Formats: sequence, C-alpha cells, structure tokens
Amino acid sequence: DCFGYQSFVIKPAMVGNLTFANADIESLYGIISSHWKKQNGTIELDVAIPVNSTATVYVPAADINDVTESGVPAAQAVGVKFLRMDGPDAVFRVQSGVYRFFQNEGGCEVIRGSSIGSLN
Repeated sequence: DCFGYQSFVIKPAMVGNLTFANADIESLYGIISSHWKKQNGTIELDVAIPVNSTATVYVPAADINDVTESGVPAAQAVGVKFLRMDGPDAVFRVQSGVYRFFQNEGGCEVIRGSSIGSLN
C-alpha cells in the first residue's frame, strides 16, 4: 500500500540557522507538500496529503499538549491521530487533506534528519 507514495513520512530537518524550508513532490496520487518556518520561538508546519494517501508527520515538540492543528489540540483534530513522542518530536498519522501544525518551540534547538521520505 506504499506504492507511489501512498504512505510516506514528513520529518522536517530544522538544523543550524535554517528558518524555513519548502518541499513539494508529485506522487501518483497528487502533490505532497511540506512547508515549515521558525519565527519568534514558534514552529509552523504546513503539509498537504493527496487523496487516498496517508502520512506520518513529525512535529518538533517537547510535549503533545504544545502542538495544535488549525487552532485545536493536534490530538483532537479531524484526520489526525497522535502516535507517540519520539525524542524531540510528536508523531502523528494524518489522512489526506491540508494541515497546519503549530508549536511553541520554547527556545530549544532541535536537530533533524530527512524532510520527506517513503516508508518503503
């Protein structure tokens, strides 16, 4: 079920002095996008998941309660399922749609790996 990016991972690489990044890729199901920015101690992560696709999204956060999606606690947002805390990230499974995650960074520097990758 991962053929053609039907299921994929979005994990922002917020390293060094980077304050924003934008990535888009065409999949068999539509455009996958991940745009993030760090500003004034906050992180905003906008993602778009094509129809008939799902994504595992990593949001930098010390606590799940610090993350919102479109203004509501992320764990309660429609189409979003909280999976776990993984080091400095809250990890969510999201259905197709457009999401805006927001987190108050609290002044911590976060080191990251890849930004978009396939699960297989």
